[in-house]
Amino acid sequence: MKERNIGLLSTLTCYILWGLLPLYWHLLENLDSIFILCNRVIWSAVFTIAILLFTKKFGEVKAVFRDRTKMRYMIPAAISITINWGVYIWAVNSGHVLDSSLGYYMNPLVVFAIGIALFHETSSVLDWVSLALATIGVLIATIAYGAFPWIAVVLALSFGLYGTFKKLAGVGGITSIAVETIMIAPFALAFLLFSPASSASIAQLTPLTTTLLLLTGIVTASPLILFTFGVNRLPLSTVGFLQYSSPTLQMLIGVLVFHEVLTQDRIIAFIFIAVALVLYTIGMVQRAKKARLVA
Repeated sequence: MKERNIGLLSTLTCYILWGLLPLYWHLLENLDSIFILCNRVIWSAVFTIAILLFTKKFGEVKAVFRDRTKMRYMIPAAISITINWGVYIWAVNSGHVLDSSLGYYMNPLVVFAIGIALFHETSSVLDWVSLALATIGVLIATIAYGAFPWIAVVLALSFGLYGTFKKLAGVGGITSIAVETIMIAPFALAFLLFSPASSASIAQLTPLTTTLLLLTGIVTASPLILFTFGVNRLPLSTVGFLQYSSPTLQMLIGVLVFHEVLTQDRIIAFIFIAVALVLYTIGMVQRAKKARLVA
């Protein structure tokens, strides 16, 4: 029970930190989004490499780079998470926090769809009903916005594909982030050195924004450390339920802090997604109980 409580606290803290990220990125809203992204990549690489060197586990990174099979999946994983980070930062600083929260609400259902399509995982009627309801929610959002909700869809797909590639590669935790950011870091560094947008952002730096940029590595890796620590101590169904706290926090921040308008159409779309998630969670809990009975 003690281990379970520690795992619960670690995982919940992870999702709360992820949910509060819009507040952090908003403090950097005057800077170019790609400039922020590049700093996040570079300082995440620095921070994770430092941790792995300190714990004498940097050899794991070298082993991944030498493994062609793993790299076949780590390269698209790095591209997927870079797209996810970039779109998310831009969305937050462009007044689209609600769209980003919708994307992360959709993510578990995207993962379910990928599991069915690629890994031929078993599914129940509840799973298919939840996927249908989520699809209706996306259609409602599309009609309501007058345009395809690309921010939500790109965030959901990119993060879903990221998790899929990491599963195929069999690399997790800090090692994965280190490998991914090391691969993207040369491109990020080139942007910081040669892009006019980077020069404009550098000219606007203050002591506060400089400090916040330097801390992006810690901000990125710390929730992941907590997640890795907690997920090994909790049932998957509990982890799945807790993940909804992150987009819920984002939605509240979008409405209460950034004063984004939660229109009636958006509310209806969110309701469809929420009902879909409830049904999917019920199905996930039922599968977990059956698995325990069989074991």
